Amino acid sequence: MNEYEINEFLTLKLEEKTTNIYVNGRRFGLCKYLLLNIPVQNIESYESINSIDEAADFLGWTVEGQEGVEYNIDPETEFFGHCSNLQAWWEHGYDTRLLHRNLAFPLLKIKNYFCINY
Repeated sequence: MNEYEINEFLTLKLEEKTTNIYVNGRRFGLCKYLLLNIPVQNIESYESINSIDEAADFLGWTVEGQEGVEYNIDPETEFFGHCSNLQAWWEHGYDTRLLHRNLAFPLLKIKNYFCINY
């Protein structure tokens, strides 16, 4: 099992080929997928995007993934991507523009609960 500690409250674990998030030692949920794969030749079309949420809308993401795109990422590489994303989110003061709203806000809510109550 791979494990990566972001800080005292937030840890990611690769368990049975799935990346799971733990907040204060309790399983919070799983990381469903990595959001972006930006081809270098199209980078200019992304310059006006200011958040992951805007990027998801621009790329046509749904709860099932990006329309018309299949990704074949091995679990270890995907785990590294999730760790990197959550590390950057934490290092930038939990900036909600850096994670999708479906993950950032629930994580902040539960993190704040543990910070206040423990």
